[in-house]
Amino acid sequence: MKVFIQTRLFVLACFFLLHANGQLQALQVFPDDNAHFNKTLANILQPRVVGSTGHTNVRKFIVSELNSLGFTTEIDSFSQKVPIFGNVTFSNIVGVINPKANDFLALACHYDSKYFPNDPNFVGATDSAVPCAMMLNTAKTLQPYLQKDFKNRQDLGLMLIFFDGEEAFREWTNDDSVYGSKHLAKKYSNTKLKSNIRHIDRIEVLVLLDLLGAPNPKFYSFYGNTDGLHRSLSDIERQLAKQKMLEGNNLMFMNRPAQGFVDDDHRPFLQENVPILHIIPNPFPKVWHTPNDNVANLHWPTMHNFNKIFRTFVYEYLQRHRERINLRYF
Repeated sequence: MKVFIQTRLFVLACFFLLHANGQLQALQVFPDDNAHFNKTLANILQPRVVGSTGHTNVRKFIVSELNSLGFTTEIDSFSQKVPIFGNVTFSNIVGVINPKANDFLALACHYDSKYFPNDPNFVGATDSAVPCAMMLNTAKTLQPYLQKDFKNRQDLGLMLIFFDGEEAFREWTNDDSVYGSKHLAKKYSNTKLKSNIRHIDRIEVLVLLDLLGAPNPKFYSFYGNTDGLHRSLSDIERQLAKQKMLEGNNLMFMNRPAQGFVDDDHRPFLQENVPILHIIPNPFPKVWHTPNDNVANLHWPTMHNFNKIFRTFVYEYLQRHRERINLRYF
C-alpha cells in the first residue's frame, strides 16, 4: 500500500491562501476538545475489515457523529468482486455542510482497516483510525462557526469524505486498492448539475489525511498547485509554536517538496484534475502494517498539535474564502 513512486513534480506558482502582503495574518484559534477526540478514536479503533462487524459498527458511528454535528450525510454503497473475499459491499461516507454551494473544501481519509489473515485483531491506529478521529474532531471543535457563520453560504461548502476499501486485500496494485475512492470519483465525474458542471469539479481541493499519530512525522509538499496551502500549514504551525500553544519542539510541516508520489485514495481524483493536498508522513511510521500499529504506540502530543494546526487551517480556508479558487493544472 502507498508505495513511493519517483516522478517529476510540477513546478507552478505557489498559492498562499492565508497571506496578505507576504505576512501571515492573525489566527483565530479554537479550543481543543481532547475528550471528544479520545472518545471518537476509541470508537473507531477496532478491526474494521470490509464486511466485518467492526466495519459496520465504525460506519454507523461515523454517520451518527456527522449527523450530530449538523452534516447532511450520504452513503455511497456498491458491491464489487475482490481478491480472497469474493463479492463484498463497500460504503463510502460523505458528510456535507452547504450541499448546494458552488464549490467545496473536501477533507478525506479512509476508515477500513487492512486484512491480515494471521492478525485478525489489527486495528490500524495510524492507518487510518487517527485521521478519521481527527476529521470528526475538526468538525466538532469548529461546530460553533460551521453551524452559525458558515452554514448556508452559497459560495463554499465543507465536505468530509470517509473512503471505504482503500486497503489491498492481497497485494497493492492499481486494481487491488482504493476501491471506494475510484467509485466515488467516477460517480462524481458522471454527476452533472443543471449548469452542466460535473460534481467533481466543484471540489476546490481534496485534503487527504493518512498514516497520522506516530511521533515526529514530517510532511512535505507533493503538488506544486497546492504548495501554497502546504506552506500555510507550515506557517500556522510556526506561529502557534511561537505563541507556545503547541507541545514539544518538533515541527511537522516542512517547506520542501516531496521526492516522489505516494499512491493513495487521492489517485482517482487526481486523474480527474482535482487539486490534492496530501498530508502523509515521509518516512511512513515504523509501525505501518505491523501489529504494533495500535493505541499503545500513538504519540498524544503530536496528535494534539496536529489537531490544533489542522482545525486552524480549515477555519482560515473557509473564513477567508471570498471567491472561487482554481488550482487545477489545466
